[in-house]
Amino acid sequence: MPELTVVSLNLRGIHDCWRRRAPLVAAGLAALNPDVICLQEAATWRLQARELAWRLARRTGRRYHVAQARKGGYHSVFEGLAIISVFPFEARGRLVIGEQGRVAQRTVVRVDGVPLTVANTHLEHRGDRAEERLAQARRVTSWLGDSDPVVLCGDLNDRPESATLAAFRERFRSAHEDAGVAVSGTAPAWESGRVIDYILVGGGLQAVDAGTCLDAPVGGAWPSDHIGLWARVSV
Repeated sequence: MPELTVVSLNLRGIHDCWRRRAPLVAAGLAALNPDVICLQEAATWRLQARELAWRLARRTGRRYHVAQARKGGYHSVFEGLAIISVFPFEARGRLVIGEQGRVAQRTVVRVDGVPLTVANTHLEHRGDRAEERLAQARRVTSWLGDSDPVVLCGDLNDRPESATLAAFRERFRSAHEDAGVAVSGTAPAWESGRVIDYILVGGGLQAVDAGTCLDAPVGGAWPSDHIGLWARVSV
């Protein structure tokens, strides 16, 4: 069965000196040599995802394709989602899911002849908006429909025991749980105990290994305020 490595990372835009963080992110990702990378908080005006793809190509020698999904409304100028892939995109889609222009992103790639849906999202972050996150989770799940196989990455801004994750679990499984790997925390990167970032798999997709990345400071600087996640999945 064909396999690929998927990474999910909240990039934090250009905050905290992107010029300093960029080579740290690129080096950490290149060490994994991932096939697909799902980014949240990618600065659109800065073409940040394309810059990262260029940095990765220089380190790995691989060619990367970039699919961007801007936020809705005026937020589109500043930020959005992005998927970087070594596989060409056969289809792309974008869904506005709530306030602050939040969106979900869907692409289709072909892995050794097998079509795979890769989706990406970033849910409402405010602590008192649990109902809104739950509604967004249901919108994303409904939008993806019965796509099979599918991998969904994202900063879901809710814990594993939340109603938001329960809604996703009606359709998806945690790649890390599939692989028997525990995640102690993802944000903020320098504190454990708060997991809000996930790689979820659905249908016939199976995670065979998983872990974290970009999970330590380098020269006193963190690559992002979120720890990255990776999973090796079998299609």
